Amino acid sequence: MKSYQNEHLTIVVECGVHLLQQQWVNIPSGESFRQGSQLTLSLARHHQIKRWLIDLRQLRIFNPTDIQWFIQHWLPKAVVLLQHNVRIAVVLNDANQFGKLGADLILRASTTLNDTLTSRYFTDTEEARLWLMLPY
Repeated sequence: MKSYQNEHLTIVVECGVHLLQQQWVNIPSGESFRQGSQLTLSLARHHQIKRWLIDLRQLRIFNPTDIQWFIQHWLPKAVVLLQHNVRIAVVLNDANQFGKLGADLILRASTTLNDTLTSRYFTDTEEARLWLMLPY
């Protein structure tokens, strides 16, 4: 197991099961969001990630500029570098509609670029992990 942390993001990689877990908190600056996203992509590529758990329960809001950067710059690069048939579980709390809106925009753009991507929303991390670990 490998991990990384800054003030807005914790990343844990479980190499044996090709799972990457991100936990975003508060409102990351644009620089923090981009650095965390780039590092996540690097780790996902290096560890051949097939299962991605994104925990947004403590994220207060997505910055629209960061979402635009993510969709226009990060996603096209990720589609080329990452494996196909990736599962993404997004964990939200019911009250965070801004997080869901941002996640919706990103996931719609992701599936447009990679139709082998599968994603679901959850309110519980354990349920998300169970779904991610189901056989392909």
